[in-house]
Amino acid sequence: MYDLLIIGSGSAGVAAAIEAAENGATVAVIEAETVGGTCVNVGCVPSKTLLRAAEAYHRAGQRPFKGIATQANDVDLKAVISQKDELVEGLRQAKYADVLASYAVPLLKGKARFISPERLELNGEPLQAKRYLIASGAEATLPPISGLRESQPWTYIEALAPDIHPESLLVIGGGPIGLEIAQAYARLGTKVTVLEALPRILPTEDEALSTDLKGYLEAEGLEIYTGAKVSAVKLSGKYEVSAEFNDRKRSFSVDRLLVATGRRPRTQGLGLAAAAVDTDTGGAIKVNDYLASSNPKIYAAGDVAGLPQFVYVAAQSGRIAAKNALQNKASPLDLSALPRVTFSDPAVAAVGLTEAEARAKHQDIRVSVLPMDQVPRALAAFDTRGFIKLVVNGEGTILGVHVLAPEAGEIIQEGIMAIKFELNYRDLIDTFHPYLTAVEGLRLVAQAMDKDVGQLSCCA
Repeated sequence: MYDLLIIGSGSAGVAAAIEAAENGATVAVIEAETVGGTCVNVGCVPSKTLLRAAEAYHRAGQRPFKGIATQANDVDLKAVISQKDELVEGLRQAKYADVLASYAVPLLKGKARFISPERLELNGEPLQAKRYLIASGAEATLPPISGLRESQPWTYIEALAPDIHPESLLVIGGGPIGLEIAQAYARLGTKVTVLEALPRILPTEDEALSTDLKGYLEAEGLEIYTGAKVSAVKLSGKYEVSAEFNDRKRSFSVDRLLVATGRRPRTQGLGLAAAAVDTDTGGAIKVNDYLASSNPKIYAAGDVAGLPQFVYVAAQSGRIAAKNALQNKASPLDLSALPRVTFSDPAVAAVGLTEAEARAKHQDIRVSVLPMDQVPRALAAFDTRGFIKLVVNGEGTILGVHVLAPEAGEIIQEGIMAIKFELNYRDLIDTFHPYLTAVEGLRLVAQAMDKDVGQLSCCA
């Protein structure tokens, strides 16, 4: 009998297996499909590789510096995808399969299904452990639009392994996944249209970030329509998409259709009813703060537990769930300083409360906004797109940091630490920031809380 059986070999499952093995437990990982889960196979790694390739091509066609002439030639998308596939295969082996082997954790192939609250079966054979961890992830889902499922549209999986280089692409969904893939294809020469049902793209981010990013994307040639409700899809040589927005009906005819409206927890076929494991209306396993399900012998981590769908959340929750399951300790998962990054260009990164959220929760807040044209690094790069926003309470404690800028994901790390350790904005001012770095913008936006940074000398 194992001490811990883990269902799923993605980031949550492998992180949990490492934690268990390092603590001397006997553990095995069960995987029904490809080892590695979403991130390395069909998520973070392939999407960011495609984005970087598209960015390199795009920048080759730009000439911000006088006397420097570059040129963007033809795109061989098959070659780009082939290189991406090689990277994915290498990381899958090195960071998942080889890691499990180095900890002597068996990788059991097959479909797991619970047959009782204390036992499951694998490929029809009974298998038992003292504790179980479900880390089966999530999968793309299609909204109930007439004709959509029958038309077999792309999800992010097909978009990252395309059958053709489409001349036109329509993306349903203006969240991070939809926007990242939309911009990548647009920069590689595809005519891209984005339809978002809500009033703005990136609807959970600070409104100013969403508004300005939309403008930058449209300046690159993307057509973006918000408040757009798709009513029907038909495949007849091309995808014929009917939508309504601003009380007007409009149809689109495109080569490929990408649906990026969300993902659902992968719980079907796990026998959760037999295991006495409760799920919510969206299919996610209900867990407490310590990641235990309604069955105290069964824990859940990552996307399947309805947690924010970031690979770093999956890994952290996997570690904590394994520790709690095996050591009977009560370590909660702390999401108070959880960062969010959308890898568009310029990128969006945020941590903590938006301005609207802060005003709803606090009587007295202050906000500082610094355009990137006040950041020396951006000036030297001749790329001043975006801004940094700092939200603090009446005492100056930092409540939220929001960045729209190239490499915003690199800038946000200091904001994460500020939220985690409840720093005051004056702490940022009193901390050294290397000159001509993008993160210097955080010190400048903190200074802008009290003074006009345009009146300061360099590093003042």
